Amino acid sequence: MAYRLKRKDKSIEDALRRIACEQIDRALRSIAETGTAEAVHDVRKRCKKLRGLVRLVRPAFDGYSARNAAFRDIAGHISHARDAKVMQDTYDALMHHFHGRVDRRALGSIRRRFTLDYKEAAREDIGEALEQARAELEVARAGTQDWSLSADGWEAVGAGLAKTYKKGCKAAAAAIEGGRAEDFHELRKRTKYHWFHTRLLVGMWPEFMGVRARTAKAIADTLGDHHDLAVFETRLAAEPDRYGSPRDVETAIGLARGRRSRLESEARPLIDRLFAQDPDALRAHCETLWHAWKAPRLKAV
Repeated sequence: MAYRLKRKDKSIEDALRRIACEQIDRALRSIAETGTAEAVHDVRKRCKKLRGLVRLVRPAFDGYSARNAAFRDIAGHISHARDAKVMQDTYDALMHHFHGRVDRRALGSIRRRFTLDYKEAAREDIGEALEQARAELEVARAGTQDWSLSADGWEAVGAGLAKTYKKGCKAAAAAIEGGRAEDFHELRKRTKYHWFHTRLLVGMWPEFMGVRARTAKAIADTLGDHHDLAVFETRLAAEPDRYGSPRDVETAIGLARGRRSRLESEARPLIDRLFAQDPDALRAHCETLWHAWKAPRLKAV
């Protein structure tokens, strides 16, 4: 089933429970039927979508804080092995980007160190962590029957949409002005939440919300690579002796820094477009679209 509200939903409360159960069921199925790496990836993805879902109705959902924390913690339990693999993949992507312009063999010690870190992480019992995630997801699924909202219709989703988008606007301004890695990471998180919300609300006007969704995803993907490179730089700078000679480590850090700068330039036009609208104006526009979508339809004669 699609990750979206439907015109035929009897209430936002019903839609909230339906979508939550769909995402939890998919996560549970991944744990039961796929390999460890696939399950880790899929459970983390489902937890992020669930956090985006509850954030949309946050102002009307008294249980928001507890539910958001629960899904955050479930994802956190299984992150270690995935984080080690990301560093390996980030190195490979960096070398691919600079193919022919650097001596990859000279930087091979960095790749070998990240490979050893990944193998060490993989030896840990991730199966036990997935089992814990499974148990907590089953508890969360049973608890969805008690989820209740203090509002319905646009009143249940409008404030959450606007609040998340407003935070995204502030994060975009901070990232563009400050240029710090942590600012771009914050912008990425806010952009992903807006992406989830545009997907949930895409039915009210697919063309308009679809463009916003694709733009938000492109920004989030680019800034995801940006964040991975920032972590890569930090790891190398913190313990350079683990990764090779000072010269080679400094070369790798310089390459990562240059690539991050390029990614910022690529993302900037999309950031400017996505966050160009005033939050109150976006909320008013989407409210009009919502009521037009939900209005009774005339039958053809």
